[in-house]
Amino acid sequence: MAWEIPSWIDEAFLASTLQGDDTKQNVSIVKYSVKPAVPTGENYSSQIYRVAVNYTTDKSSTEQTTSLIIKAPHTKGIAAEFTSMFVEFDVFAKEKRIYDELLPKMHDKLNLQFGPKFLHSPVEKVLVLQDLNEGGYTMAKRHQQLDFPHCSLVLSVLAKYHACSVAIHKENPTFLEGLGRELLYSNESPIGQQLKGWTGPLFNIIGGILQEKGGCEQYIDFLSSKLDGLWDSFVEKFKPREKGLNVLNHGDFWVNNMLFKYDDSGKVKEVKFIDFAAARYTTPATDIVYFIWSSANEDVRENRLDELSDVYLQSLNATLELLKCEERLSKSELTKELKCFSDWAFTLICQFLPLVLTDSKDAINTEELTLADMDLSDPSNQMLKMYEGKLFQAALPTALRHHQKWLSSLEI
Repeated sequence: MAWEIPSWIDEAFLASTLQGDDTKQNVSIVKYSVKPAVPTGENYSSQIYRVAVNYTTDKSSTEQTTSLIIKAPHTKGIAAEFTSMFVEFDVFAKEKRIYDELLPKMHDKLNLQFGPKFLHSPVEKVLVLQDLNEGGYTMAKRHQQLDFPHCSLVLSVLAKYHACSVAIHKENPTFLEGLGRELLYSNESPIGQQLKGWTGPLFNIIGGILQEKGGCEQYIDFLSSKLDGLWDSFVEKFKPREKGLNVLNHGDFWVNNMLFKYDDSGKVKEVKFIDFAAARYTTPATDIVYFIWSSANEDVRENRLDELSDVYLQSLNATLELLKCEERLSKSELTKELKCFSDWAFTLICQFLPLVLTDSKDAINTEELTLADMDLSDPSNQMLKMYEGKLFQAALPTALRHHQKWLSSLEI
């Protein structure tokens, strides 16, 4: 389906965005161009546009240029249906507050900008953000996943983000806990009920793939042993800890929600995070587990997961100390929390890894899918293409073997 430029992206919208709260200047748009910011299949929850703008102000006739990222909700398909389900939770308002209020507070504490800067939007439920590409930040190739230098950098910066949330929670617990209200693994959430219904059929699809491959009997047995009570256990595990460290998790922490900057030799040196709509307030293990099993490459999962835990812990505890927070997280405490989410990691391999590894020609266009298409007891052809993809079919047994090895290493 051909993409369309929303009618509200016009000169008046862009002038209002660039002028912001500065009532002492007027912005005039000279010209602008709009294109999709990411290809189909690289983003599922919203429409994202990159807008190049040439403009002048009444303070200077010199023409200036900038690039903006505009994020808007889908108006068709499954993503629009999900949006209607989340009316009570108002995920747009949540993400807006994270960009507009939380990230600046974090910057004040550490002089570190975790994501793009937020700009004024004159249209309700539309976000306008700094284009990080202008600063040299680029998205990694999701299907290649991330090597150890990338993973180490990501978890080091994530730990600082988590530590900042601890400090801010002390100042305003209602603010943080409100931002972190669970959206997915909750019996109060409509999308939670959808997820609950998908788990059994999902395991059936994965079991069928493994049976065809042969030599995967142990994983098939593991699948069949996990289904009973799985959803209820997730609902409990995602709740904040009464005893133990709670942080504001990013919530959708995978490779496509981070952008990287490299030095002249090609070595990764910086990372920024994007897409905070699924933030949750609970143990930091949820972000770590989600990241590892969606985004770390095979070498990292095979050989370096313990190192990544150490990287995270060192950065987290050092930042907590810098922020004068008394909380600390020990290696044994983190290991216990990671083990708590080992079944969820297994589910992520089955549920989310197909999306990560899908070929671009088979990528899902969420405006062309409905909730009925997502019924895994009778999946649509487009859904089946994800599970039939060569990359996922080849990666599945290896990922499950890595999971078993990781689970054994968590025994304490």
